[in-house]
Amino acid sequence: MLSVDTDTVTIGVKDYKDNNKKKQVTLKTSEFIRRFLMHVLPAGFVKIRYYGLLANRNRKTKLTICRRLTRNPVYKPQFEGLSNTEILSLLLGKDVTLCPGCKKAHLEPDEKDSS
Repeated sequence: MLSVDTDTVTIGVKDYKDNNKKKQVTLKTSEFIRRFLMHVLPAGFVKIRYYGLLANRNRKTKLTICRRLTRNPVYKPQFEGLSNTEILSLLLGKDVTLCPGCKKAHLEPDEKDSS
């Protein structure tokens, strides 16, 4: 915190998007308190930080190495490239386009449903 007055708080920050340059940011007092309180955990909660394989910095690289060493495949999305109707049919195990009345004719999808 660099300075405080009745309406604003000025803090020093490191701008990671701009080559880690140190900058000053002036916020309204209420906005500063809101941002500060976002870091305070409710009573009874414990902060968990990921480290090792799941650390954000090297997660993708380390998981790729682990998959290669354990000979596990990279999993692809199960429903990639399927329409909503096809996904529902797979999940329910039946043809959802059949008419609920006669169970013989197929219903036609709306234009907006065919994704």
